[in-house]
Amino acid sequence: MSIAPDPSRARSIAETLVRMSAVAFRTSPFFRLTSGAESPVYVDNRQLLGQVAERQEVLAAFLEVIAQLPAPDAIAGTATAGIPWGAWLADRLGLPFLYVRSQAKAWGKESAVEGTAPAGARVLLIEDLAFSAGSLAEAAENLRAAGFLVEDALTIASYDMPSAHARLCSLGLRHTTLTTIDEALAAAERAGSLDGGQVSIVEAWLRDRRATAA
Repeated sequence: MSIAPDPSRARSIAETLVRMSAVAFRTSPFFRLTSGAESPVYVDNRQLLGQVAERQEVLAAFLEVIAQLPAPDAIAGTATAGIPWGAWLADRLGLPFLYVRSQAKAWGKESAVEGTAPAGARVLLIEDLAFSAGSLAEAAENLRAAGFLVEDALTIASYDMPSAHARLCSLGLRHTTLTTIDEALAAAERAGSLDGGQVSIVEAWLRDRRATAA
């Protein structure tokens, strides 16, 4: 299941992501993604890593959410985007940190989960972005296979895809995001970086993706 983000927090984080170009919009031409697909949205939360004030804002928002969840025994970050956020949060909370690959490596100990935490520990999973939720699903399954209890996952942003919600619900994984792409789109419009026609193009693209992925 997915938990709706707090409206004021979602707006503030969205404005930060747009201001730092961590979420960018372009309608002519669309961005070309690694997969070869084209999109009017490009998310690169790595833009926040070197920005101390903005990084602290995101971490503070994460900590507010974590305070409302069952207390974790450890924090896990998905490789690679969730690793810095998970490590910072684990440090703030004084908890063990793990990082999780999408699949076990084919050498050495052939591990999918790196780091140590008590057997059966409640692990909170951190990722920077949810689109299809594939990386969250794989990470949760790998952590559970390693003997950990995983019931909650947090992301900075989400595309709010119905198929992703269904996938996480089927795994019994509760997902909370700080903000959404829709909030970022509204923030970009308020900032004057997109006009009404461009906003309509992005909205249509999002509707189409949600319909085809449902």
